[in-house]
Amino acid sequence: MRRSKRSRKFVRAAALVLVLAVAGLPAPQDPVPVSPRGQAPAKPLQYELAVVLKLIPVHVADKKGNPVLDLTRDDFSVTDNGRPVTITDFERHAVSGAAVAPADRAGAAAEPAAATQAIRPAARKFFLFFDFAYNNVRGILKSRTAALHFLDTALGPEDEVAVLTYSAVGGLAFHEYLTADHAKVRRVVEKIGHSDVKGRATEIEDQYWRLVQESPGGGAGAAIGLSFRAEAEGNRQESRSMAMKYMDKMTALARALRLVDGEKNFVLFSTGIPNSLIYGYASGNVTNRADVARASGDDVLRRRNEAMYKEFGAANCSFYAFDTRESAIATSLFAYDEQTMAMGSRAMSTAIEPTSVFQDGKSTGLNSLKRFTDLTGGKYYSNINMYQKNVGQLGALTGTYYVLGYSVNERWDGQFHEVKVEVGRRDCTVRALTGYFNPKPFAEYSDVEKQIHLFDLALNERAVSRLPIKMPMGMLAASAAGASRLALVALVPGEVTTRFAGRRVEFVALFFDAAGDVAAIVREERDIAPQRGRDMAFAAGTALAPGDYGCRLVIRDLESGLSAVASARATAGRPQPAGLSLGTPLVLEPRSGCLFVCAADRKGGKAFAWADLYGYDSSIYAPVPPNGTAAAAAGLKVVVPCAAPGGGPAADLGLTASLVDAATGRRIPVTVAIAGRVARGPAEVLTLDLAAAGAVPPGAYYLHLYAGDRASGALGHATTALSLR
Repeated sequence: MRRSKRSRKFVRAAALVLVLAVAGLPAPQDPVPVSPRGQAPAKPLQYELAVVLKLIPVHVADKKGNPVLDLTRDDFSVTDNGRPVTITDFERHAVSGAAVAPADRAGAAAEPAAATQAIRPAARKFFLFFDFAYNNVRGILKSRTAALHFLDTALGPEDEVAVLTYSAVGGLAFHEYLTADHAKVRRVVEKIGHSDVKGRATEIEDQYWRLVQESPGGGAGAAIGLSFRAEAEGNRQESRSMAMKYMDKMTALARALRLVDGEKNFVLFSTGIPNSLIYGYASGNVTNRADVARASGDDVLRRRNEAMYKEFGAANCSFYAFDTRESAIATSLFAYDEQTMAMGSRAMSTAIEPTSVFQDGKSTGLNSLKRFTDLTGGKYYSNINMYQKNVGQLGALTGTYYVLGYSVNERWDGQFHEVKVEVGRRDCTVRALTGYFNPKPFAEYSDVEKQIHLFDLALNERAVSRLPIKMPMGMLAASAAGASRLALVALVPGEVTTRFAGRRVEFVALFFDAAGDVAAIVREERDIAPQRGRDMAFAAGTALAPGDYGCRLVIRDLESGLSAVASARATAGRPQPAGLSLGTPLVLEPRSGCLFVCAADRKGGKAFAWADLYGYDSSIYAPVPPNGTAAAAAGLKVVVPCAAPGGGPAADLGLTASLVDAATGRRIPVTVAIAGRVARGPAEVLTLDLAAAGAVPPGAYYLHLYAGDRASGALGHATTALSLR
């Protein structure tokens, strides 16, 4: 299911829309309220019925496999759980530059302007998936080449890409979540190499069936045969366990991806799970009763495998599989004859690599990959060596499609709905999702689903599952004695805490460097039930190298999944070799009852203690984050760290300050009085009382602080932005 920007505005007068959601990076915008995906009120709240718009992406191709884009809404029919539905919204999408033939049918119905979207480029979501468990070294290297070609030739500037891998040892891992920063994705893909090949399960399955068919049947060779069979059976049990683990992890991923909005295209590089392991291996050489039973397949694996396909289809994921078996061997002109001759002796046959193109297809993953693509509406590419042609076709297939929309009553029961889409025109092939699941309460999420939920909140610039409530947040930078520190401070409005029905709430602060990589993560969990409906303040800090940084704060109710998100940017400067080092001023206003929650980054023993640099009495004051709003200029205090060259306090400190009107540039003198000085490690924390000369009208201002050490002549300057109501 997919919700476009246009569909988010689509609300019927009779619809009761349940609004629950969370935010995006780097500068979250207030979203249009939508019925949520993965968001639910915590029990025992009542789950209200919501009428929502389901959007179904549909790909239509002619008998040659070329996209068909001259269809109208009347050409389509849709059923939801067997019930015909009325298509209320209809869109066409095409990658930039795609050629689309005009309609040539007599009497083709014209589309109402309000219901038809013109053919236009559309952002897509791609997941580059490198399967290390079912692969080979040459295949992975060729996969890397194909993936880089895909990044260079098949993407539009707004397309988002993620990179994930699976290995039998390390399991499923995200290396990059959905991002439009293609250079970042390229750097990740370039690191794919030999060391990533783990758990070559295909070898075990091939060895098992080879030994079953070739072990001696009697006489002196019988004991040898039993030994071979025992070894093969043990290996096959290991292979079965690996396949089951793979299916379980992938199924969990599919369920979690229901939370990610829109159509998701998986570009899978793999040789596939051996077909014989799941569906059996029929051969005239298998005569033993036990072997015949095993040759019929594994019913448990078969059911789990089919469930995995269904889950990905329901999560609106289409798989485009690049079979890497073609890269298993470097085939020469005489390779086929050499392999055929080798079949004559057992010693030679065991030397054939299990992922060889000459291997019997019944024991390879070819059928598994084809079934994966067929049931999810994707496409199977048999020869990885033809990646240039196939990548071009993949780009066209994923970029040209229709979107059909219809209204449904959405219930919070997690039930599956089967969807069928048909086209009235002859000789057309239709690819669409097979169904969808209703949302379910956050408390029922699996660990993987909660992880994907957090990924979407923290990393997806277009995340829609957020509370549409502004949360003021800014960043503070300070440096002294060769160390640079960054801190965030956020004001969590009572409007947010009112919506959090659970007792436990987590605060996750993510610091991103200039390249967009995660530089630090700070997490804190608290019971905020006593504070429900009241404002809160949150702060977190970490020690970082000098440079530009962004930060995203995710506050998530651990029972309902409701979340609030804020973002900010700052620069961690280098400690001044000469002159006074002033940190970013933290403005305080008189206000009681604002609970203060603080978290520290303790990784590597570099704990950031908030009180070391920005301590204040939270019982009578509340912070005003940089770019935040204070009630009035009267009664403001400022906390600012200050360090002399080389560290320590200034011997004879003098301070001046001014407010500058951001709109007019008018400078308003401010009187500064030092209310407190506390030594904290290499810095000194100053608490200042501010008093403006006369009334200060409401508006946006810059506060400038100037410091001078009269003994040494060292100077320092710091500034912050604030607004006055």
